[in-house]
Amino acid sequence: MRFSFFFGTFLGWATWTAAVPLEHTKRQSCANGPTARNCWGDFSIDDDMTNTWPDTGVTRSYSFDVGLATLAPDGVEKVMMVVNGQYPGPTIEANWGDSVQVEVCNNLFQNGTSIHFHGVRHLNTNHADGAVSQTECPIAPGDCHTYRFKATQHGSSWYHSHYSLQYGDGLLGAIVIHGPTTANWDIDLGPLLITDHYHESVFDLADEPLTSLIGIPPVAVNGLMNGKNAYLTGTGSRAEFTFTPGKKHLLRLVNTGSEMIFRFAVDQHRMTVVAMDFIPIQPFETDTLLIAIGQRYDVIIEADQSPDVAYWARGVPMTSCFAINLMSTDIRAIVRYESDTPVTGDPTSTSWLMLDTCADEDLSNLVPHITHSVGPSALTQNFNAVLLPSQGDNYAVRWRVGGSEPYRPPKNNPVVKQVIDTAAVNLTADFNPTDLTSLAPSSWVYLIVESLAPLPHPLHLHGHDTYVLARGTGPYVELLTSLELESPPRRDTFNLPQSGYVVLAFQTDNPGSWLLHCHIQWHIHQGFALTLVEGSPSSIQGVYGSGEDAEMRRVCQNWGSSGLETTD
Repeated sequence: MRFSFFFGTFLGWATWTAAVPLEHTKRQSCANGPTARNCWGDFSIDDDMTNTWPDTGVTRSYSFDVGLATLAPDGVEKVMMVVNGQYPGPTIEANWGDSVQVEVCNNLFQNGTSIHFHGVRHLNTNHADGAVSQTECPIAPGDCHTYRFKATQHGSSWYHSHYSLQYGDGLLGAIVIHGPTTANWDIDLGPLLITDHYHESVFDLADEPLTSLIGIPPVAVNGLMNGKNAYLTGTGSRAEFTFTPGKKHLLRLVNTGSEMIFRFAVDQHRMTVVAMDFIPIQPFETDTLLIAIGQRYDVIIEADQSPDVAYWARGVPMTSCFAINLMSTDIRAIVRYESDTPVTGDPTSTSWLMLDTCADEDLSNLVPHITHSVGPSALTQNFNAVLLPSQGDNYAVRWRVGGSEPYRPPKNNPVVKQVIDTAAVNLTADFNPTDLTSLAPSSWVYLIVESLAPLPHPLHLHGHDTYVLARGTGPYVELLTSLELESPPRRDTFNLPQSGYVVLAFQTDNPGSWLLHCHIQWHIHQGFALTLVEGSPSSIQGVYGSGEDAEMRRVCQNWGSSGLETTD
């Protein structure tokens, strides 16, 4: 059964084909709209994205030119690394079930680059993950590479460079995959990217945590909302949003920062949270929302306050996480109501109580709309993250996660190339590898990550939604820890608490090489990451096929000819 319909604010006319399961073809189509946001043609919010999605036959194509530009997000000029000369970069938009194609051309002179599509599952498209040293060599200066993947999920996310520290200097943008939601809304306001901001290049700042004996990170001088904010010198401007009185507005929150956990709120307006990362959840209401680096929340805000005043939208850094921002009370955007006589000037609204807590949202609030049960573990691995004196380089300290070496792999020989060439996993210690290739497909793997350091770690696993079975403070003790195996929260970015532990689970259903890493830029730069090789070598070869395998080797050959660095 095929049919066409119009999605209003979405991406126009699309033809949809039900792929799996067959019973979808027997449904009566249901048009998505303000009073039926659960609908999506032959599909709905009740379809499990783990194994079900439309096949639209539509390809959304984007061309990214990566280069340098002198910009002033807060009125202070800085040389930034950006896509198509703008910051943030252009938003990638698609409908659920579309194919996405992104050509990336590197116009930097002294840097390689790559693009990672954060949280995208990349089911059987490991080659599109964009993780340097895992799935590809860096794209050399003057070279281009095209990423291709299927939008099997819907929701909000971001893309960013996965080459060294580049995204901290601006190489990022939003992703919006339109689809159904768990509550109704009228107007999609689009993404709101929240980040810390540095006036110096992050490459110049990166040596500070590596040379300090206690790994003290650089101090952010400001924060931005959608690439804008004011600064102490009176420069810059605020991002602005318009509310229509009486309407419900969908806002897509993304923390694209280098170090900060933010608490977000709009003065005098409550929020209904309907999605975390790419997972629709049972709606819950709140005044404020904690967002760790890499996390996303879709929220609905009703314009039910006076239209005669303006309101602050606030992103407050959680300094209890031992992260400092010089503008911690002034990272703000402006909300104005649509009116024949719009209110001008800065708001004078009163903030909600913004508790400074170094934490993640309460797991009891984060209940997936479609729940899963977690099966018994075929393999359980424990990884202790410690900050230790460095060996073999000029730095003072590096993170080690489980292995004997920090994650510091060569850029010129990615994991998948080695696995395909040798039909085995024989990686050196600087990849910090875990070999899962002997496990049967769809086996359950439990990962226990713990650290006694008084620092939080927003962890991100590529290629999977991850089930959070337990988390707490203090050391992990198996006999004292109860695992939530029935209906646990799942997402792709989750917080390891200060001086604590988190127990994770995922299934080996996506052949390839995948990173698990801390998303604090300074920490991954210091080695806080590990490699998970999943699926048999032949299944990984099958994912790449002859075309993507040849493209990987071409990109690596050009990188090898560039004469640039091979390690961080």
